[in-house]
Amino acid sequence: MNEIKKFIGIMCIVFSAVLAFGALSEFEENTTVSIFILFLASLPVYLLGQGMRTSWIDFKSKIKGWLVIYVYCTMIVPLIFYSYETYEGKKQKAMIDGKYILYEPGASELSSLSLIFMIVLLLFIAIRFFSPDLKRKRLLTGMIVGTVFLYGGFQYIMWSDYRGVHQELGLVSQSWNGKRTVQSFDEIKGIYVQPSIHRAKLSDSTDETEFTWKLIFVDHHNEKVEYHFQSLSRDSLETAQQIKEIAHDRQIPFQINDMNDEVFKWFDLELELQKLNKEPFYQFFELNHS
Repeated sequence: MNEIKKFIGIMCIVFSAVLAFGALSEFEENTTVSIFILFLASLPVYLLGQGMRTSWIDFKSKIKGWLVIYVYCTMIVPLIFYSYETYEGKKQKAMIDGKYILYEPGASELSSLSLIFMIVLLLFIAIRFFSPDLKRKRLLTGMIVGTVFLYGGFQYIMWSDYRGVHQELGLVSQSWNGKRTVQSFDEIKGIYVQPSIHRAKLSDSTDETEFTWKLIFVDHHNEKVEYHFQSLSRDSLETAQQIKEIAHDRQIPFQINDMNDEVFKWFDLELELQKLNKEPFYQFFELNHS
């Protein structure tokens, strides 16, 4: 009987997680409904599940910790990720004018630090919440507050940092200090497409071997500007085709570098995994469909 009760409790927790995920996915469009589901549906089911899988004594002694876990997973983590995505979306809308074929939110390597700040913030909050016996809690709280200010300040500084390919202007790059560089298509002597393979690192269990490719813009001084694409998609193909059309109109050589057998194998596998129509990709990469 106890085993059945525990199983039902676990199922309640799983169902609570499904409810919470559904509510969070609709949060932006239906905020009121999402909040209602989170606190008046998902949370009670979550606590019911925790109570069913444990004893009443354990429930009373651990309910505070379970509430902390729920708040962290359904509020703090999504809120931090939501703030990051909202920032990137607003930045893109503010910076581009509808004529960018390619856009990247960072022109320098510094832009990747925002993700590091976000991960550190999540880590500090997790340690603060889930370590009741932790000493120097005030110090950690101060570190959390400091990280929030650093993260916000860094995002503010990096607001103007981006790069892209503009239909009319050419290659545009603007650094965080406002310095803008524009390289017209007249300064480009060739555009190359380089297919390759990203090989998984043995030290990283989450890394995967996959097909990748990049667009390489070479100017008359042999300086290169590269845009990398992970995997294959309709959007990336459409982007590359637009750039190919511009190259044709402006009489810029556009070259597709050959694939060896191994690269082609991963290319073909990627098309199958993504369930993409092979014909337009074969045509763009100048491959024989056999």
